Amino acid sequence: MVETYNGKSPRNARIKIDYTGECPSVQFKYPRKDGFEGSMRGPITAVCAILAIIGYLFFSFGISYGQPMSQNETQINDTNVSNDSYEESDTEKIPLKELLKPLKILTIFYLFIFVLPWIIDKIFKKKLNALFPIYQAWKASKKYVEFKAKDIKTSNINGKKEIYVEIPYFENVILKYEATKDFSKYLTIMEIKEHNFKTKENHKRKKKKSIKVKKQNEWYWNAKFYFNKIPKDGKLSVVFK
Repeated sequence: MVETYNGKSPRNARIKIDYTGECPSVQFKYPRKDGFEGSMRGPITAVCAILAIIGYLFFSFGISYGQPMSQNETQINDTNVSNDSYEESDTEKIPLKELLKPLKILTIFYLFIFVLPWIIDKIFKKKLNALFPIYQAWKASKKYVEFKAKDIKTSNINGKKEIYVEIPYFENVILKYEATKDFSKYLTIMEIKEHNFKTKENHKRKKKKSIKVKKQNEWYWNAKFYFNKIPKDGKLSVVFK
């Protein structure tokens, strides 16, 4: 199975994929509307900072490499020596543009690190944040598990028999799977749900101290793969984080 699904919001989400129809049916649900929402602002700032450093190094190298040697460096300063004392010509004054050079550099870095990322984020926020799940999956250190017939579990819930394999705990950053033979033939539903408990979090109040408030967990998840028959051949390979 090579289909890829991303939610419309860069938040941790429940997902249910139903394979019983002609085409997979996909549902996304979010346990909390006020929960964690990912943003590409950090990666954008990092890229802009790298570009600023590369530009500065390239510009500085080009100036220092291409600048001709000054007259003071090619000629010996005239010096009058008399007895044990000597006099030298007055030191050349530093041009104003040289004094302002550090300020220009700081200004450029400020524009690249703070202003430019803010502008990019404001203009392309929705499109960029849609890439956040992909970015998270790309940088995550992933785990791998392979399910075979011996790993199949069965249970009876309200008189209904369930046949499944599960990943009991993961962070819901990425879940990529491939089923072969009976595992592909009998797979009916893949479902990701948060563990059903509440966590204490700080809640800020205007002009008052923050208080601890219990909110639905959105950090600890499990994934289940349901089958309509017990697979005997093939396997289910899963990459997750």
